[in-house]
Amino acid sequence: MFHLRTIGIATFFFASLPIPIIAQTVTLSLSSPQNAATVAPGGTINWSIGFTVSSGNNAGLALLSVDLVQGTANPAKIDIPPANGVPTAMAGFSRPAGVSNPGETNPATGYVGVQRGAAGEKNLKQVGGAQNTLGQALPPGSGMAESANVVGGVGQGGSVTLASGSFNAPATAGTYVYQLENPVASVLTAVNPLPQHSPVTEASAILAPASFTFTVGGAACVACDVNCDGENDARDIQTFVARLLPSPPAACSACAGDLNGSGGLTVADIGPFVACLLGT
Repeated sequence: MFHLRTIGIATFFFASLPIPIIAQTVTLSLSSPQNAATVAPGGTINWSIGFTVSSGNNAGLALLSVDLVQGTANPAKIDIPPANGVPTAMAGFSRPAGVSNPGETNPATGYVGVQRGAAGEKNLKQVGGAQNTLGQALPPGSGMAESANVVGGVGQGGSVTLASGSFNAPATAGTYVYQLENPVASVLTAVNPLPQHSPVTEASAILAPASFTFTVGGAACVACDVNCDGENDARDIQTFVARLLPSPPAACSACAGDLNGSGGLTVADIGPFVACLLGT
């Protein structure tokens, strides 16, 4: 991660920063269409981190990193998956063009966040990255800072998506909180032609809003809603078939697919499953 690497983002960019004179700000927001909603166990929770950069006192974003974490009081924990990918507008902040954490297990860039914590309750750390502002690019194949073309004005024309992703709601009923923590940001003070470096300065990071909440319903699960999306429909068929395989994926609820109440999904559940989908 950035602060653990020999050449981390913080060291790479902040070692020669001037002391800010004017309060440059980067405002981050965490949103979810499931905010304040009640969802089924295993239901899909979508999230997105956006940001804006103050104007008139800087030349746009140089670096941005933030953690996505689960509330300590959540009834159950999960391993938050990495973000879906690198938004097109942020390609210069990610490996190989920009500077970010190395990827783990795939994808090749840690811009999408790296999972840290105990198994089963890992948070998503240091989502984001930085532009290479040093005026010189590393050779192709280096895997980092392979572009020295700095883009000015990022974040100053309206909200920009830093990253977005999704995860399945835990099976345990209750209210859950997911929030942003540990933001680190810097902005450009000028965009200079190559091979000059483009100077940066630290920015104040504001989290607004910093979290979203949802409630996992405590009602008894419906056995033929095998994918736990709250609906009994054709989308459950693929999950039902997958659960019949020799190495089935984990069930999203205790009763997923077990229509005859035997304690697990077997071929004996096929008839009742079809009848349930047909409403008979």
